[in-house]
Amino acid sequence: MGVLDEVAKIVRDHVARAKLANTHQAKLVVLSNLLEELFQVRLEELIPGIEIKLGSKMLGLKGRTDLLFSNVVFEVKVDLDRELDDAKWQLKKYLQALHEREPWRKSIGIATDSVKFKAYAPVIKDEQVVELSEIGSINIAESTPSESVLWLDSFIFSTPKIRPSAQDLRWRFGPGSPTYSIARDSLQSLWHEVESERDAKLKLDLWAKNMEIVYGSRPGLNSFIDHTYLVTLVKLIVYFRLSGDNFVDEKKIVKALTGEYFSSCGIANLIEEDFFAWILSSKIASKAVRLVCDIAKELLRYDFSQVDEDFFKEIYQEIVERGERHRIGEYYTPEWLVQLILKEAIDLWKGRNQGFPRILDPACGSGTFLCNAIHMAKEELQNRGESPDQVLEFIVNNIVGVDVNPLAVIIARANYLLSLGGLLKLGKQIIIPVYVADSIRIPKVLTTIATKGLVEVYEVEVDGHRIQIPKSVTVQKSVLSQVFEIFKDAISAYKARADRNEALKIFRRRVSTSLAVGDFEVLNSTLNTILTLMDEGLDSIWIFMLKNIYAPIALTESKFDMVVGNPPWIAMRYVENKSYQDFLKHQVLTYELLDSSQVHLFTHMEVATLFFCRSSDLYLRDGGLIAFVMPRSVLTGALHHVNFKQLRKPKMELIKIFDLEDVSPLFNVPSCVLIAVKGGRTQYPVYARKLAGKLPEKNVKIDEAIKHFAAKDYMYEPPVSLVKHSEYYDRVREGATIVPRSLWFIEFKVHPTLGMDTSKPLVKSSNESLKMAKDPWKVEIEGNVEADFIYATLLSKDVVPFGYVKLRPVVLPIRPLSSSYELLDVNALRNRGYAWMADWLEKAQTFWEERRTEKARERFPRVLDRLDYNGLMTAQNPSKRYVVLYNASGTNVASCVIDKNSLPAFTILKTAIKPKGFIVESELFFYETNDEMEAHYLTAILNSNVVNKAIKPLQPRGLFGERHIQRRPFMLPIPKFNENEHLHVKLAELSKKCHAKVASMKFTKKGTAGLRKEAREAVKKEIAEIDEIVKEIIRTLSDNYGA
Repeated sequence: MGVLDEVAKIVRDHVARAKLANTHQAKLVVLSNLLEELFQVRLEELIPGIEIKLGSKMLGLKGRTDLLFSNVVFEVKVDLDRELDDAKWQLKKYLQALHEREPWRKSIGIATDSVKFKAYAPVIKDEQVVELSEIGSINIAESTPSESVLWLDSFIFSTPKIRPSAQDLRWRFGPGSPTYSIARDSLQSLWHEVESERDAKLKLDLWAKNMEIVYGSRPGLNSFIDHTYLVTLVKLIVYFRLSGDNFVDEKKIVKALTGEYFSSCGIANLIEEDFFAWILSSKIASKAVRLVCDIAKELLRYDFSQVDEDFFKEIYQEIVERGERHRIGEYYTPEWLVQLILKEAIDLWKGRNQGFPRILDPACGSGTFLCNAIHMAKEELQNRGESPDQVLEFIVNNIVGVDVNPLAVIIARANYLLSLGGLLKLGKQIIIPVYVADSIRIPKVLTTIATKGLVEVYEVEVDGHRIQIPKSVTVQKSVLSQVFEIFKDAISAYKARADRNEALKIFRRRVSTSLAVGDFEVLNSTLNTILTLMDEGLDSIWIFMLKNIYAPIALTESKFDMVVGNPPWIAMRYVENKSYQDFLKHQVLTYELLDSSQVHLFTHMEVATLFFCRSSDLYLRDGGLIAFVMPRSVLTGALHHVNFKQLRKPKMELIKIFDLEDVSPLFNVPSCVLIAVKGGRTQYPVYARKLAGKLPEKNVKIDEAIKHFAAKDYMYEPPVSLVKHSEYYDRVREGATIVPRSLWFIEFKVHPTLGMDTSKPLVKSSNESLKMAKDPWKVEIEGNVEADFIYATLLSKDVVPFGYVKLRPVVLPIRPLSSSYELLDVNALRNRGYAWMADWLEKAQTFWEERRTEKARERFPRVLDRLDYNGLMTAQNPSKRYVVLYNASGTNVASCVIDKNSLPAFTILKTAIKPKGFIVESELFFYETNDEMEAHYLTAILNSNVVNKAIKPLQPRGLFGERHIQRRPFMLPIPKFNENEHLHVKLAELSKKCHAKVASMKFTKKGTAGLRKEAREAVKKEIAEIDEIVKEIIRTLSDNYGA
């Protein structure tokens, strides 16, 4: 039996024994045996004799005093779910006692019944443990044995000098680990000590502006602290891997954080004084360095000599992406796909050119494309007989990466360095060509006045000051690097002696003869501006900023043979920054991805398509080749991708497609690879290869992956896109976002004897909404509410063809007007005498303020602002009697008609509550009318197989088939209802007949798909008749789609 099998058996046996143990002592024995068997550690009394004061012994584990946390105290219960509150109360007492005894040591508390474990860190204010903050939990009966062992060991740190793996690192140092929790809290405290300093605020502001592109909206302080921790962790790992040290030297650690350690070894920019250097502010530097050294000591349990570039790529995947689940648009590209793309692209390039191509990845992430390109270049150049010096020089000048995320760039640089391997031993000064920048947004060229005429400059504005670099300098990579190095020396001298003349003289002496007079004046003024900013307390990262901001400009001048990568997959509606949104809109129109008549499609546009066109335009030479991983939706008939597929600006010839829809595991949306040559003209059909297969794991090498693939070649033609929309297209709308659901979706509470007051029933957050809620919103409100505020709604899963399964009660602070709804706040409710609804809304607002994200705090100060997002609730019309509903997403359309005048009452025991009205929820699209026949006419068409089949080419696809339906049915030329057209009337009558049949059904299936299939089966005959009529009404569909 192998080690893993033995561990699995120990865990399984433990779970079985733990479930049988039904006393506190028995549970304790089971836990003690598990810790001893797995980790060779024993529970001990942390403070002998404390039971006299606390009433119970304090059992736990004592760690090394030099680690970030030293004590782990356990509170064992028989049933953790039932006794959790008591367990937390006991842990608070224990942690308070430990803090009083040794306030300088950090402790962790774990509540457990030997199967379920919940870990807590104490929140200490004024030397008192005021609450417990949960930092992680696990149920070892439901987790894998390896996950269970890693989770437990992250609190114990039992195993010395193990081979590092990204998964192991995630459990011990990633979000949810005790180290992460304590380090992050410490960093937050350090930040509060310097947050009023202008330099610290500047770093936060510059980082937030940079990351706004990544997140779609401005990230908050919590994200900045997260990134500071993760960047620091990665810097330490890079230092240990490259230095070979297996001890912690405080001076070396500081040099590793600033990058000085690496620059002294000839690697100028592996780590730079960046946004996260705030931790070295003089006011907090000593505390911060102690914290970083404590983290470094915990890292020394790993043998970093065994780390390779795969480890760093996996760190990015495991820790960074898991720690930033709200991050939009970035997908880790597996090794096999990168190797496939590079091999295919280089082979195609060599069919037209000689040598090894000059390669750029403009969204390089952790550097997977760069590393593989380096290995391929090394092999080819060495086989060609090039010397190591020549190979190194070629690689660092010709394989280049850019990414907007500074954390990604640090990892990419480390990977780049490791990929160079033995070439590092040549003793050459190296500048790693991976830059922190937005590769598609280049600073604009302006004109400034100098003594001898006008000078073209690139300009960046910081805190009201203009920093300019002459255009003629930025396009010369070596000159630009030289200028920045001289700036760096001048700034260092100014930091040391605050002598402005000395700093300016250093610059003048070293560059005055090599620059044109106008360029010299501009740069001299820029240095003066930086020194002024330093006088104002804004220093330290100007060289880092300038080097990276201006790097893409030089790259646009030098051009590349090949641009490869996986660009951000972000729908433009998620970009909230107005300035960046305006930039994207302008670029979309510039590259003719939409024309001025299609601006309504802008929110659906993918940044990936703009990235494809702009990267080719800026960086690719004529005849060069671009190969990008793209969302497969670009191959569908979606209107917002029609222009992209023509590749008109810049002109490109699409020469090959890899269709990856049937490959798994891959991304969480279907994908493809597009390969095009700049300067040609795309003509369809284009050769495509469809790969299908299930891989043993996501990140295998290409040699392993191809064993699992079946390949099928075909000629790709873009689907026909219907340009003539129905008149109804602009009249159907999305429902209201009734979220967080636990605040609005309710169920009734009836007293078994006294019954219910139907004028103001007692209600609570529905169990289903609580069950489905994410952790922050598992909150329950209970109280009486006036019946005037109880409405009915449906979720998408409730709707079946020609009917619904059940109405859901919701409590909403709205009142009907003639053609809209009025949203009432607490004051308005109280002024009108609705005290109960006001109380409910006050509770909802309190929960909202306590639990909303930072982004939501800025966008939705009131919970009412979230409820009526974009006016989607108040714009609904209470005077329209009939509502046509259909699902906003899914594979197939399911539609029904709601008659607001015939809504059934909510019946609870023998009590009935009539809903005040019907509000459409955001999972559904709807059309309102007072014409019953029109409503049924549309519902018949929407439920037809003809429409379902016709919209398939227009739908983006998810892992489980087509998704987003939205307005797509009305992209078809569905005519306006005409009561004088007998076919229109016939469709309406068939819909009514179907509604009657479905309403009388007793459903037996489970799940949305099963319920909808059962409903369609019940009206199969009528649907067949509907299909024939719809074909007749929309004849063009028969020609285009073979319906």
